[in-house]
Amino acid sequence: NSATMLLLPLLVLLLSPSVSSFGTSQQKTHIKICHNKDCCKKGGGDNLLNTFRDLVPSDNNQLIIESTGCLSQCGKGPNVCVVKNGSDEKMYYNIKDALDASAVLDVATPEVEYPIELLVAASNIHQAEHTPSSAKKEELMTSVITDLSKNANSVLLISYAMYHALIIRADARLDTNNVDGAIEDARLASKILPSEGKVWRILAHAEEQKGSFDSAIVALRELAKADPSFATKAKKEIERLSS
Repeated sequence: NSATMLLLPLLVLLLSPSVSSFGTSQQKTHIKICHNKDCCKKGGGDNLLNTFRDLVPSDNNQLIIESTGCLSQCGKGPNVCVVKNGSDEKMYYNIKDALDASAVLDVATPEVEYPIELLVAASNIHQAEHTPSSAKKEELMTSVITDLSKNANSVLLISYAMYHALIIRADARLDTNNVDGAIEDARLASKILPSEGKVWRILAHAEEQKGSFDSAIVALRELAKADPSFATKAKKEIERLSS
């Protein structure tokens, strides 16, 4: 179908042995996102952390984007601390969306080139995450996936933003009973970031809804490996599906 044809460059790239995972162990600059409850209430926390990840190209090995505890100045949150060279710290305040996060990255890491396509993607993803309509989420994420697939640019095709858009669309498709579409998206996302537990949870759910219990069990086993905190729950679900 047309969706599969559109994603053929991604499929080819993911099957290539030269493709590496997002990020490396040689990163130098730390982007610390406050996860204190006050910042989280204002749009910080995981949502902001993922927005930063959406903006970073997959070939960048200079950044570690991570959560941290309270950075003080709670009234100015959401807050972000950038640490360079191990000790050179700079604070950024009231960072709420993709434009704010992009400005932080441009100032803090001027040596890194951030594709404009990722800023557009991050903005649309942020909008989708605040949209209650599953149909609207799917529409927005289809736009992101289409745009990131246009030029067969490996930096965009295996970016965190592509992964993020695929799992949001998979979730939205489950809500609208498009189970086959959800499975296709989740499988593609799992090729980009197999270490992320969320994609395996979505895939297991979708496979079970389809009645493919063996495939659901495989996904649950991958979930247990990707996120050990879900190992006990995954084991119970496997036992349930096996009975």
